[in-house]
Amino acid sequence: MKTAPTLRLNLSGCAVEFACGDRELAAAVAADFSAFPSGGGGDPVRIEARLEAVNRPELALLRSRRYSVLPARPGLRRIWYPEGALCEYDYAARSALIRAAGGSLLKELSYLLILSRAGEELDRRGLHRLHAGALGRGGRAHLFCGPQGTGKTTLLLELLKDRDFSLLSDDTPLVARDGTVLAFPVRVGLGLDSPHLPELGELRKFERRHYPPKRLLDIGPAGIRVSPQLPPGGIFLLRRAAAPRISPAGRGAAAVELLRSLALGCGTPQLAEYFLRPDPADAASKAGILFSRLRAARALLARADFYVFEVGPDRAKNAAAFKSFLNTGTAAA
Repeated sequence: MKTAPTLRLNLSGCAVEFACGDRELAAAVAADFSAFPSGGGGDPVRIEARLEAVNRPELALLRSRRYSVLPARPGLRRIWYPEGALCEYDYAARSALIRAAGGSLLKELSYLLILSRAGEELDRRGLHRLHAGALGRGGRAHLFCGPQGTGKTTLLLELLKDRDFSLLSDDTPLVARDGTVLAFPVRVGLGLDSPHLPELGELRKFERRHYPPKRLLDIGPAGIRVSPQLPPGGIFLLRRAAAPRISPAGRGAAAVELLRSLALGCGTPQLAEYFLRPDPADAASKAGILFSRLRAARALLARADFYVFEVGPDRAKNAAAFKSFLNTGTAAA
């Protein structure tokens, strides 16, 4: 399918062309990726979004609560979203057409599809997204892992007030097969209960289908300094507690976390409806991606130090404890 692109992105070497006749949606996508350079990156993944009504299809090969897989010719994946959107993805052409009557729905699907398709392209190149927050300081990358609600974004934004820190990613830094950590600075999403919201002023709204809404902080306009690629330093498993404390973590706990958040990609926007295909050649390709992710996880296990970081309710104290730990090297704060 041919489109006239309005925006060309270079997502860590993966080129994406995004076309949309709706100016508000095009501006939102540009803001989401404002910290990435434009142009370059070779043959692009092409995604076109159209704000238009779509009729609900009668026939589906597979139905779930979140989406239905529709009949299509070989090499084409057609997905119906019950909120009123249809997406067609051509694997050979590496191009997608998304249609929806609602602007919020089209915005969410466009953002997720860009990340999903670029993520798989990067996987094939040996660069893998890790579900974690990541900052650079002192020539090392420091990674913060943990499930949603453990305060990763709150901690990162508090630490970024100190110019000694630079951002690798709020949510999905890239990890190479040798364990090197690379920046992937998409916009920062803050929950409506974030303590940083009063400090940041008016932020963009982001409605989500299956999760609470967020407010978005755009990296470029916010002037946040992005880190160059760095060797790994510490990996911190975040836990909620009454007061901040940092203690060594066993390699077993670290291995389980890396298996979940790196090798299996839990927490990263992969969009299983496009990532998984009932095709032997694609199954072999996915096995190669899994092996490469496991190799990256093994490299992190070999090169990084692991800690449990118990974070308290006071964000300033958490940041002070972390900086004190980096400065003194003691395993308690």
